[in-house]
Amino acid sequence: MMNIAIDCLRKYQLSITFAISMNEPRVLITGFSKFSSFRYNISEKVVDMIKGIKFNNFTTSTDILPVNQEGASLVANKIYSGDFFHTIIHLGFSSKSKKIRLEKFAYNEFGMTQKDNSGRQISSGKIIDNDVDYYTSNSPTESIEKEFNKESNVEWSIDPGRYVCNETYFKTLSAINLNQLSDFTNVLFVHLPSEDILDINEQSRIIIRLIKCILKPCIEVVGGVIYDEKGRILSCKRPQGKSWASWWEFPGGKIESGESPISALSRELKEELSISISTSNIVAEEFFDYDEQFVRLYIFDCGIINDDEIELLEHDEMRWLSQKELLDVKWLPADLPIVKKWYIEGIPNPHQD
Repeated sequence: MMNIAIDCLRKYQLSITFAISMNEPRVLITGFSKFSSFRYNISEKVVDMIKGIKFNNFTTSTDILPVNQEGASLVANKIYSGDFFHTIIHLGFSSKSKKIRLEKFAYNEFGMTQKDNSGRQISSGKIIDNDVDYYTSNSPTESIEKEFNKESNVEWSIDPGRYVCNETYFKTLSAINLNQLSDFTNVLFVHLPSEDILDINEQSRIIIRLIKCILKPCIEVVGGVIYDEKGRILSCKRPQGKSWASWWEFPGGKIESGESPISALSRELKEELSISISTSNIVAEEFFDYDEQFVRLYIFDCGIINDDEIELLEHDEMRWLSQKELLDVKWLPADLPIVKKWYIEGIPNPHQD
C-alpha cells in the first residue's frame, strides 16, 4: 500500500510540474565561482555574458555555484523541491582543456586531487551510495552533432574529471532520473578552456548556439515508399494552403504522442491516400535541420499498391517516378538526401525478382 501511495503522489507531482512547464518553459544555466589559485572562473564570466538573453519562449535563469558540496547539490535540491526545467546546462572550467568539451558521462566517484573551497578533499569513494556507477547525458546528441560537426573548437568528452564539476553533474542527473524526469529535462555539462586557449567572446557565442540547438524542437516523421508493378515509387505534391505547398514528398506525416512509427504511418496513409498498409521494414532514415526545428524521418517499405487503390484526399497531385525520374520533382529538403542517394545507387526494392 505504501508503494502505491508513493507512486500516486509522484504521478500527481509530475502532473503539476508538467502543467507549470507548459505555461513557462524554463532553462537553467550555471557556472562556478573561482577556486584554487585561479584569479577567476571563466564559466562565471560566460554565464554573466549570456545572462538575460531570451531563447524563444523559454524563461532563462542562471546560478553561480560555490565550489563545494553545497554548490554541487544546489541544482539537485531544486529538482527534489519540485522545480522543473526543460534544460539544465552546467558550465565549468578545465585548465587542461584545449577545446570546449561536452561531457557525455557523470561518474559516481570521487577523485579530488585538490581541496574545494570549503577545504574538503575526498580522494575516493562514491558520490551517492546505492546509486548507479554513472549516468549518461540525456541531451539531444544527434541535434548537437548536427550543429557542431564542423566546429573545430568543440568536442565530446568521456572524462569530466572527479572533482566538484563531476559531482554536480552526477547529482543533477541522479535527481532527474529519480524524479522520473529524464524524458523531459535535458542535462549537459560543458567544460570551458582558458581564455588563453579560446577567446571568451567566441566561447560565449558557442554556448549560445548550443543552448539554441538544444532548445530547438525535434519532431519524428514517418513516410512510406510505395511501389507500382514497374518498380517506380510514389511521390505526392503538397497542397496549397499548407507549409511547403507545391513541394513533393513521401506520403506520411508526424508521429503523434503515444503512437508507434508504424501506427502513425498507417493512420497517415489512410487519411491521405485512403489505403491500408502492413509494414515493418525501414528502408531509409534521415535527420534534417530545418531553421525552426529538427526532423527525424523514417521511411518504411509499404509494398506494391495498384494505382486504382489510391484516392488523393489531401495532396494536389501524385506521380510514379523511376530511378531516372527521381529528381524531376521538387522534393522536401528532408526527403531530398534519400532521393539523391537512390538516384545514384538505385531505388531499394525488395519486391522485384
